[in-house]
Parts: sequence; C-alpha cells; structure tokens
Amino acid sequence: MTEKFSLSNKKGFGADELTRTLNSYIGDIVSYILASGGDILNFAGDAILALWTVERIQLRDVISLVVKCSLDIQDQCGSRNTEVGCQLRVKLGISAGKLSKVVIGDELSQYFLVIGRAVDEVRLAEGLAVAGTIILSPNAWELCDRDNIVIDRIENERAVKVRYMKREPSFSVEKYQDSVGAMVEHEHLTRDCVRKASRLTPNAELENTFRKYIMKTVLQKIDDGQPLEYLSEMRPATIVFVNLQFSGGQSEEGLCAAIHRAAIGIARQMVSHQGRINKVFMFDKGCTFLCLFGLPGDKREDERAHALQAACGIHDICQREFCNLKTVSIGVTTGPVFCGVVGHSVRHEYTVIGRKVNLAARLMMHYPGVVSCDSETCYYSKLPALYFNKLPKKAMKGIKDPGVLYQFMARKHSITIGIAPMSVVREEGYPLLGREKEISVFSSMLKGYLESRAAGHTNYNNVLICEGPVGYGKSRLLAEAVYRTAKEGVRVISIELAKTDIKQSNYALQTLLAVLMSVQNCKSYADREKVILSKIEDPEIKENLCLLNDILLVKFPVSKDVSLMDSDTKNKKMRNYFVELLCKFSEDEPCVYVLDQAHFVDQASWAILQEACERASVLVCMALLSCTNQSGPFPEFSRIITNPRTTYLKLLGLEPSVIGQLACQILGVTRIPSEVELFLVERSHGVPFYCEELLKSLYLGHQIVIEEVQEEDPAEDIDILFPEPTLVVHLSKPSQVWQQEDSRASALGTPKASTLKFRKIADLVESKDRAFICRVGEVAKFHEIPIPLTLKGMALARLDQLQPAEQMVVKCASVIGHTVTTEMLVHILPKAENLDKLNLSLSYLFESAMFECGSTPEQFTWRQRHGQPECWGALSCYCARDSREDVSEGLASADGVWRCKVLRFCSALVRETAYDLWLKEPKREVHQKCAAFLLRQAHRCRACGVHGFVFGHKAAVGNNMMEVRPLSGEALFTGRRGPPRPQKRRISLNQVRPLQPNSEEDTFLLKLDSMVRDYKRTTGRTRKCRCAQLVECLLCPMVHHCMGIGDVAKTFFYLLETAAALASLSSHLQALSYLNEAKIILDNLKAGHPAFETADPRAKVKINSIERACVFRLTGEVLYNMGQIKEAESMFTRALRILGKHVPTNPVVMSVKYLHEKIKSQHYRSRIFGSPGERKLAFLHQQICCLSYVWQIRCMRRTPQNILSASLAITMERNSARQTAEEYKITFSCIDYLLYCQLSGREDQGRRSERMLRRTCSELSDSQEDLTLTSHLVRTLAIVKLCSGALHDAIRYGLLAEKISELTKPLGLDMRTIVVLHTPLMFTHRYGECVRLLLGQEYPGNGVAKGCFYVACFHFLLYSGFAVRPFEECHAFVEESHSDPSLVAEQSLMMSLYSALALWYTRLFDWEKACLFYTKAWRVAQQAPSSIQAINGTVVFLECQVLLFRKALVEHNKHIHTIYKNTQKHFSEFTRKYSTNRTFGPRVLHLRAYLYLLTGHRALSRAILHQAAGLCRQHGNKLEKGWIRQSQNLWFGACRQSTAKEAGSFMTLPSWEEARGVDPEELAHNRYTLMGVGDQSWADSSNLCFTPNTEDIQILKGQG
Repeated sequence: MTEKFSLSNKKGFGADELTRTLNSYIGDIVSYILASGGDILNFAGDAILALWTVERIQLRDVISLVVKCSLDIQDQCGSRNTEVGCQLRVKLGISAGKLSKVVIGDELSQYFLVIGRAVDEVRLAEGLAVAGTIILSPNAWELCDRDNIVIDRIENERAVKVRYMKREPSFSVEKYQDSVGAMVEHEHLTRDCVRKASRLTPNAELENTFRKYIMKTVLQKIDDGQPLEYLSEMRPATIVFVNLQFSGGQSEEGLCAAIHRAAIGIARQMVSHQGRINKVFMFDKGCTFLCLFGLPGDKREDERAHALQAACGIHDICQREFCNLKTVSIGVTTGPVFCGVVGHSVRHEYTVIGRKVNLAARLMMHYPGVVSCDSETCYYSKLPALYFNKLPKKAMKGIKDPGVLYQFMARKHSITIGIAPMSVVREEGYPLLGREKEISVFSSMLKGYLESRAAGHTNYNNVLICEGPVGYGKSRLLAEAVYRTAKEGVRVISIELAKTDIKQSNYALQTLLAVLMSVQNCKSYADREKVILSKIEDPEIKENLCLLNDILLVKFPVSKDVSLMDSDTKNKKMRNYFVELLCKFSEDEPCVYVLDQAHFVDQASWAILQEACERASVLVCMALLSCTNQSGPFPEFSRIITNPRTTYLKLLGLEPSVIGQLACQILGVTRIPSEVELFLVERSHGVPFYCEELLKSLYLGHQIVIEEVQEEDPAEDIDILFPEPTLVVHLSKPSQVWQQEDSRASALGTPKASTLKFRKIADLVESKDRAFICRVGEVAKFHEIPIPLTLKGMALARLDQLQPAEQMVVKCASVIGHTVTTEMLVHILPKAENLDKLNLSLSYLFESAMFECGSTPEQFTWRQRHGQPECWGALSCYCARDSREDVSEGLASADGVWRCKVLRFCSALVRETAYDLWLKEPKREVHQKCAAFLLRQAHRCRACGVHGFVFGHKAAVGNNMMEVRPLSGEALFTGRRGPPRPQKRRISLNQVRPLQPNSEEDTFLLKLDSMVRDYKRTTGRTRKCRCAQLVECLLCPMVHHCMGIGDVAKTFFYLLETAAALASLSSHLQALSYLNEAKIILDNLKAGHPAFETADPRAKVKINSIERACVFRLTGEVLYNMGQIKEAESMFTRALRILGKHVPTNPVVMSVKYLHEKIKSQHYRSRIFGSPGERKLAFLHQQICCLSYVWQIRCMRRTPQNILSASLAITMERNSARQTAEEYKITFSCIDYLLYCQLSGREDQGRRSERMLRRTCSELSDSQEDLTLTSHLVRTLAIVKLCSGALHDAIRYGLLAEKISELTKPLGLDMRTIVVLHTPLMFTHRYGECVRLLLGQEYPGNGVAKGCFYVACFHFLLYSGFAVRPFEECHAFVEESHSDPSLVAEQSLMMSLYSALALWYTRLFDWEKACLFYTKAWRVAQQAPSSIQAINGTVVFLECQVLLFRKALVEHNKHIHTIYKNTQKHFSEFTRKYSTNRTFGPRVLHLRAYLYLLTGHRALSRAILHQAAGLCRQHGNKLEKGWIRQSQNLWFGACRQSTAKEAGSFMTLPSWEEARGVDPEELAHNRYTLMGVGDQSWADSSNLCFTPNTEDIQILKGQG
C-alpha cells in the first residue's frame, strides 16, 4: 500500500492520503484496545504491541476480555478497502505470562523494550496467524476459560486458533480500568473520551527524561511548534535492521546488560554516520534494532554509503566485543517509505512503514551473519562493485521478487589494483544529445594536443575540467570523449573513482599506473612484475622499480640508494619517480587520461597529477561535482584549475528541443506525445537524470504507455518501384521500456563495474526490426505529478544540511521563483531577519552552490583560465553597478554589504522541493506578499509600445485587474544587466539594380527604406526590447503567485498574457505549457471542480468568452507555427464557435453563408461604423485573428470545397475588420486579402489590392504600430512576388522585411521567412548573400529552425554545385530528427528532408537507402499541407519520382506503364496543388521534358524545355536556366556523358569556403545532370508506347 501511495500521480496526495488511511485504520484498532482496558506498548512498523497488566487471580477473565476485543477487531476491522486498490487486513496473536521492561541507551538517547516469555510467545502466535485469524499461544490457552472459547487445533502446534466465544465475558472493564490506574489522579470523564486520563503537574525533570525517548529529528519539529500531522511524509530513506542472536544459557540480567552495551555501540555508529535508532524490540530470543537514515534534517546524498559503512561497523563491533553473541544479521534497503506519526490521537508513535522496511527485516532474518542489501542500496551507494557479492535468491514471506541481493564486504581485496572502469560508456547508435558545444571544445583540445605533439611543443591546453551538479550528464560527456579519442587511434586511460577512494592515499595514482602499465588484470605480484619489466626499458627507471612495490603491490628488490633514504627523502623520490614514469609513457605514445568523479581523487594523487600536467605531454579530462569552500578541493587541484593551460566547462541544462529526443532515447521509442514533451521540459529543467526519473514515474504510474508501431503497408507504387525483397528498417537503438512488476525491487539494474549504458529499469526483448512509440495513458494528469522521490531525496539532502536561517532564506526564495531579486527577497523575509544576518546567510548559500548570480552571462558558462587566482565557490557577481554597458565580474558581498541584486537557484529541483516544504497557509501569505510587490512593477515594454500581449485583455476582464506601468530601462530588476542578447550578424546584401524611382513600386520601396533609416536613427538605437525580461521577471512569477494565492481570475489573466508573450518570442513549447494550464482550469471549472489545488472550492468563478476563445486561438497560433496544421485548425474552430463565427463545413450551408457575407461586405463598404466599446473591439480582434489563420489553412488543401471555405473565411475576416472602425485592422485584413488573392488564383484582384495597399502604407507614420503593419505588408508582398515568379522583386521585399523585422521583432525574421527568401537568392545566383543570410541566424534550442536550415543546405547540395554543410552532417541531422517531436510534427519540413535524401541516393543508384527515404517521404507527403514551405520538398520528391521511372525503364520493369501513369499523376497533382505558385515552374517543366525524353518523345521534350527556358528568362532564374542549357546540350547536342561519370560527378562537391568567389557558371559543372538511359535502352523503350498528356501536346502544337 505504501508503494502504491508513493506512486500516486497527484501532487501532495501520497503522504496525506496514506496518513489518513493508515491512521484511520490503526486508530480504530487502538480504540477497541483502549476501550477494553488495554494499552499500547509500541508500534513496530505495521504491527501493534498491546498490553493488559493483570494480577494472577484475574488472568483468566482478562484473557477472555482480550479474546472478545480481538473478535470485535476482526469483525469491524478485518477487511477494509483503500483508494489505491489495496485491502487492509489484520491478524492477531495473544499470549499470557510474565514480562520485564528494560531501559537501555546512554545519557542522550534511551529506549525501552520488553522481554520475557509472554513476548516470545506472542510473536510466535503472530507468526502462526494469517489475515483474519486470532491465535492463542500455548500458555494463554492453558490459562484461559476453555469452556467459553471455541477453537480449532493447529497441526503440530500447541497454539490454537480462536473461532468464537459462546457467551459474553462477565468481567467488568470499568472496574478493571479503575484498578489499573488507582495510584494516579484522573480527570473527569468527558464526552468522546475512550477512558479516563491521568493528570500530571508540570515537571521539567520528568519532561527531560521523556525527551530522551524521542528522536532528535522529531523533537526539533515539536519544539518548532509544528502540528503532528505535518511530521508525516513520503520520502526516500535507507532502513537498517540489526538482529543480535545471543547464545542460550545466560541470565536475564546478563542478557539485558549485553543489549545495553550493544545499544550504546550501535548508537555511536549511527551518530558518526548521520543515522538514528528508531526502536528496539525483542524477537525470537534475539534483539532487533530498527535504524533509519535520511529522516527530516538528516538527509545526505551519500546516506546509502553511510548506512552500509555503519552496518559493517556494527557487525565488526558486535562480533569483536560480545563473546556470548551467536550471530549478527543486518539487512539494508533503500526506497520510498512513509515516515510519520502512526496510531490513535492519544496513542501514537513516529515510525516508518513501507515495502522496503519489510524487505530489510526479511533480509536480516533470511541471510544470517552477514550485512545484506538490495540492489538500489548497492547502486546508489556509489561504492566500488568489488565491495559486494551477489547473494543466492531465497523465498521470503510477504516479499515478491526482491530483485538482486548483495552481501556488503566493506573493503576491497588487497591484491586487486587498477580495477575502476567507467560505469558509463558510449556505444554506436547512442548519440550524446545537446552537448555539441562541449564536445567541440574537447575536439579542438584533442586536435591541438595531437598537432602540438607532432610539432614538438607544448602550446596547447592540456586539462579539461567538466563541472556540474548530479545528473547533468558529466559521465556521458566523458564517455563521448573516450569514444571519440579511441576513434582517432589515441590511447585512453579512463577510470571512475568512488567516495571511499579519497581516504586511501595514492589510490587514484595507483589505478592510473596499473592501467597505464596494463597490470590491472594480473592475478599475482609475479605476473605484475613480468608485465612491468616488459614495459620499462630505461635503465635508470629500472634501477628504482622497488619504488613501485607499495603502490602496485609488487616485490622488486630494494636498491641500495632507496634503502639508505629516510622517510621524507623516499617520499620525495617516489613522487619524482612516478612523474618520470608518466612522462616516459607519454613520450612513447599519445595518451589521454579520463577521470570520472574526480572530486574523489586523494590529495597525494592530486600532487602528482599537478606536476604531471605541467611536465608530461598528456591530455587530461575530468568530471567532478560542484564544490564549495566547506567541502572544496585540495590546494593542488586549485593550482590545476588556475593553470593557464586548463579549460573549465560548467555544464548547464539541456535545451528544451533536446529533451524530446532524450526522452525517445531513454524509452527506446521513435516519438513521444507533445504533452509528455511539455511536461518534461517544464519539470526536468534540462537535467538528463531528472528527465529519466520523471519518465520512470510516468511509466510506473500508468501515465504513459509504450506500444509497438503498426507500420502501414507499403504503397503499391513503392512495391513496383522497388521490387526487391522487403526492406527491414533498423532502429538506431534497441527499444527499452520499464516493466512495472519486475523492476520495482531492482529499479536500476545490476550495479556492476562493467558498462551501464543507461539507468533503465528493464529491457524489452531487443528486436531491431520493431519500432515503438509512446502514447498518453487514459488516466494521465500531468499537472498532478509530484516530484519523484529519488529526486526529492537528492534535494532534501542539500536542504537538510542548512542551518535554520539559511533554510528560511531558501524557502522564501523558492516561493518567489527560480530567479530572485534581493529587493523582493528582503521584502518577504520575516522582519526578524536583519541585513547583517541576511548577508551572512546569502554568502553561505553562494559558497555552498545553492544560489548564483542571476545576471551571469552565457559566455561565462565555459571559459579558459588564464592564471587569474579565483577561489573555488567564490562570490562571483555580474550585476551592473554603474552606467557601464559591459558585464564585469565582481563580488556578491564586500565589506559586509550584500551587492548582488539578482539571485538564481543553481538547482531547479532544490527550489521545487523547498517550495513543497511550506505549509499551506504560510505559503499563501508569502505568495500574497510577492504578488503585491510585483503588481507595483512595470507591466509593459515601452520600447515595443505593447500595452498587453493579448489585445483588449484588460477591457475583457475589467480594467481593475491590475495597474499597468511602462517598463523603462531596468525598472523590474534595478541595476540588473542580464546577459546581452547576441547581436545578429549584419548581412551586407547588394541591392538589385537599378533601384531608381522609375515606377510606383520603386517609389514605394525607396520611401519605406527611408522610413526604416529614420526610425533607426531616432528611436532604434535608444530603445531596447524588454519583452523577454518582462516575461521572465514579472509575467511568469505572477502566474505562480496568483495560483499560490488561489486567485483564479488573475491566474487565468496572467496565464494568457504569459503564453501570448512567449509565443511572440517564439518560445512555443513554453507557451503551450501555460496554455495547457489554462485549459486544465477551464476543464475543472466545467466539471464543477476547483480550478486548481489552492483555489477556494466554494468560490464561484466564471471565465468570460473572450478569454476562453483566446486560449484556443493562442494554442492554434502556436501549433500553426510549429507545423501542426491539423491540430491548429481544430483549435481555431473551437475558438470561433465560442466567438459566434463558426465556418460551416457543409457545402450547401457554406455557399449560402458565403453569399450572405458577400452581401454584408457590399453593405459595410458604404456604412460608417462608430467606434465600438473596448470589450467589443477585443471580441472582434479575436475573430479576425482566428479567421486569418483559417483561410490560410483551407487554401493549403486546394480542393474546391476548401477554396470556397477560404473565400468565406477571408470575407468574414474583412467584415469583422470593418466593424472595428479601426484603420489598422482594416488594412491588416486587406493585406491578408492580397495574399488570399495570390493563393486562390485571383491575380487581377490581387494587383488592385497591392496598388491600394502601397498607397495606404506610403502615408503611414514611423510609429511602432504603423511599422508593424508595414512589416506585415512587406513580408506578404515578398511571398506574393515569389509565388508569381518575380524573383528580383521578391528579394527586394524580402530584404526590406528583414530590416523592418530587426526593429519590430526582438528575434528578427522567423526561419520560415528566411527560407522563403533564400530561394530567390539562390535562383538568381546570389550565393554569397544567400549563405550569409542562412549562417547569420541562430538555431540554439530550435529544432524547426535547424530543420529549415538543413533543408536549405540540401538544396545547395543538390542544385548549386557546392556544399554549405557536408552531406554527412545533413544526413546525421535527418537521422536524429525522428526523436524531435516538434520537428516530426512539421510535416512539410520532414517531407523536404526525406525527399532530399531519397533524391541523393537515387542519383547514386543506392536503391536500398533510396527506398528507405522515398518510403518515408511518401508517407509524410500524404498528410503534408500544400504550403509555400512544402513546395521545395514536393519538387524534389517529383524529381525523385522521375528518376525512379528511369530506373524502371533501365531494369525493364514489367510495371513500367503503371509507373509512368503514376509519375504523370504526380505531375498533375503538383499542378493542382501549386497552380498559383510559379516559383518552381521552370524546374517542373524541365523534369516533365526529361520524362518525355525518356519515353522517346524528343520533339515534345525539346518544346517543353524551350518553354522552361523562356520562363527562366522571364523570372530571372539563372540557376534553372543554366541547368536547362546543360540538359539541352546533353540531350540534343553532340555531347554525351557516361552513367558512371553522371553518378560520381557531384560526390566531391567543394565546400562554401572553397567555392566562395567562384563564378556560378563554373560551379554548375559540379552539378548533377539528367541523362538518358543509353543507346540499348533507347531501342528497348522505342518499342513501348507512352502517351503524353493532352496539355503537353498543346505545347508542341503551339510551338509548331
């Protein structure tokens, strides 16, 4: 039951519900015991030891009373169901006899236990009982009223099972209770009391005595005045059961004395290892101690290692000091347990309950005489694998599949050296994700090392230090470094250290030398000596081989010189000798040393490593945890880190776009749902280990399900194109999932020293021809998922080490958020906190890596040290302190004054855990303070002139929602200068000539260019967009605080504002996260539930229609921009329904409504609308935005019904715009209409609209709003010109749009627009400008932007004759893209990528790979929209289809006519979808001409090719013109080219650096050429009859 509650998927549900369920059940049992005159001795886990004290004469009657009480308990509490599906049942054992109470312990902590025959027998009786039964011990059966109790005999046992009683006992319970408490004064009996209570006067001495029996951790909470219910929680802990079995024949006094001494010895071990004794009890002639590690206030990250070491110490002490001790058995387990107060309101005890508690007890009993542990304890202890021996499996009562069990051996065998391999290795097909920058740093260092070594100098960086918290992927990064180094043919010496190694002098050095000399696997010292002698040839080094005796455990003869040395001289000589050895080996061959867990290197080894790094020609890579001044490194390491040749990397969290790929890699699936990706991005904070634990929690909680992909059957077209045997597609990694039942006992697998690829729970049967996907479970509620207990334990370990003052600062900061201003922190801290004390607390928290400066620039995340002295864990601060623009490093605290103005949590997990430690009411009060503080801050960006990110939002909800003030300068974080936004690379693009005002269009362009220059000169330089800062520092925190207060209306308001702001900043995943929260609120309110956990369930809240529509409208916009067109359309449809503007789908209704809207449009043209109210205006704005997207989506489908739907939507949009009576919105809708005319083929109307819009926008001012409108027009004109084939005009408008976007959008042009702009630049041979445009953008964390970039790179590879990026890099991106959910959802992008690879391999005649990617492209093409971005991939796919027809022709495919018809069908489909887009018209004609060339229609081919050439001249398409000229010469001229040359001519493309400055006509020689199929094949094809299309025949007739 405890485990099921711990896996509860609801935040705050597990511990609270478990406490209520458990105490309700146990409390009822205790009530029956108290009402029957009994009392509670103790609670032993889930067992209760009750006592009835009685005189001998009353024993018979009291046994009857106890039997009656037991029957009542079985009747009322025998079976009870719980909310998690477990059934609670009870069994009872009854004994009678004499017992003694024993007090043991020292002056600080004491424990009592009861011993005697009655105790032994009751445990025997309980052991014979099963659920629902009552067992009488032999003695109790002898002394009871046998005539009244009906029993069943138990075979081979003297104990009996009670069935029922014949009559009620006549014994008076009241008199019995009075007789028991006759010596003390009682309170008068009050209502609802079970029995009388004794009165005790205050007595300090008695109270101090009682305190000794309570654990210190509980006392601290009681002294702080915390209610008892707040002591209960689910937390990961380590349980140690110690059982002492004494030999018989000793007196009771001797036994008590032995237990007393043992208790003192065990208590000392517990104190030294930060553990606690919870209780002591007798069991089966032995004494059992329950010890706990990881309780509140005691949590340590290395508690498992401490627990094992304490257990080993206890085992050694007891065996050594107690001669009458028979066996010492210890069981150690780790896992989630319930820690808290168990029992009745008047009889309770602090204890632990859980499956792991039971397992520890079973290990103690079933593996006597050893220290045994489970696999989790073994793994998480991080101790060397040689410390453990695997134990045989045994059947244990009540334990199902405990997993792998181990015996802890405490220390290594002395003869073993050098065995410390890295536990994580990199394998083929398991790429390291998201660490490209770090890997590039290592690669450049490795290259520099090898080059410097070859040149014979030491001018290179030779030490790389990777530092980061637990779980950030340091070991994976080192494994990647080892893998890459080995591929270069360089020797790698890699080791991983453990915590115990730091206490062993020279251990790290010993291990390195052993691996370096290859003696780690030698069994004896003689074998080691033989290997060493074979490795060392230098006579001087051989002379002193005896110096290796101690460190490598060999027995070389001691030389005379060494024998005469004193200790100091010998140590100095050894140190120099070891360094000489390292230098000697580095001279013989290049060597890279890799040290994982380097913070465990001992001081003696550091000293030698420091000197070796200075003298030897080696490269050293190491990974270590973040250190502090309190637990910092040795001085020798500090000298290494400050060395000028040392490069220091601080690992940060992964980018959000990488998290989805990482999740796919962990689960072994091809894709994950967007909901899962959003959840992981939000909760993992970019930490790989957090992501893994969250996925584990989701899987075990049935929130996600892993299913095998049911692949579609290949299309008939693919079968006949590739008639070979079915191709099996191999996954890049084996599929792995977590299995619930088999994994819980061994959650992280066998902790061997051998490789551990991933910390998975279990492997699915590896089948490389199977693919899996992840889907959301039916009961999934991601917003209710609590922090996994493994992660919570890591955070609690850090929090528990803080003093109360520091804990209060951290807890208050956690309420503010991840980033904290000092001003706000001071505002919410208790007034008792003075500034001097706060300065000390913050200084300590900085030094202990709890906080860091929140203004730390990104460029400081890794840097090379240049010899400047810097304290490890220093108070580095980058907050600006004057008017200087640069960010300089200073101290956060100086002269007792705190100077850092912005703090940031180093670990988001610690912040989240600290936040969960708050009680509800105090947390609400702090949230209230924070919200009040932020409401006084600025709420809008003055530079952008934005009053709110959701238009008319204030008017929709009421203007009293908040007071809006402009954000000027650094109003929010006074004095803060965050990391400066990297400047976009300036792109110097040549203007198209001539640009003289010889036309209306040229005049318009010149006017706009002048307006942009004037805007830049007057305002552009002085105004900096603060929208990103506004989101981070105000909007996101306001959502958090309003939710903490329970204010639903304000929470919803700020959720929408934050999502809209993030969408405008292109942070799509984050925006979706906030929108999902808003949807959850709507769903909860609709179902009649509280909006969220802290909301008042009694409050009646109603969200107005504008806000509800806004949720779906914003979601649709984000999904549209992420390429999820179908999902976006459904969101816009829902929003329009709420707004009363539904676009029907029935053709008849649609036609009638279209006619109605056209009539309204005619009427509105002559009508003058008055200005609507603000609320009405906001309503109309939402309609306009939704309709604007709807008509674009419908235009993509190109069917007559969808074109009609688009016409209706654009008409409705224009009508709504006219109702606003605002020039801005009317003009905006007219710009949309211009694009609609182009996409729907109404070019005449489009030209009229274009002229009108140019005149309108020429009269606009240079205000921010008008500039935004102008930007929209210019971008639309760029697309319109591109679609019409006017390439030069498209470039002119595109470049102008790029300039305006720098002023209107903080991120400039979006990547899709840049891709649209790159096409005309490439077609017009403006390669330099095109490449600079692409390379000048930034793609960090944006998978879609990277995808667009690589689509452009493929375009260059396929058509330009040079490579912007190598093919291998582009191919690798496509291979990895399947695990990026945002990229996979972008169907047009994926079709372009797959089609490009399919065409590449088709040109190479690599049919296996061509089939693979053609199939993928075909599947995506069935669903991809007919968007402007998709046309490039469609044309490439079309070319691939034509080349595959040529393949069929050459191979005499029997389905050749079917393939021909299918190819013609593809051409017709392209014409239907893209009839209004002439950009690729020449290429499509070129491909059609090639098709007819292959089918023998040479005249038709020549005619079509001539028409294509004419189009190229008309468009200015130099790229296609040159390719067509090439084809004309090859097809109809005297020139011929061999197939081999055709296939290999484009394989050795020059890079852009090599092609820069080369004439494009020269580069064309590297390009692929469309060739025929050879003379013999021509003859064969002439016997075939391929009928051309009627439209194509008309071309030939027209030219004839």
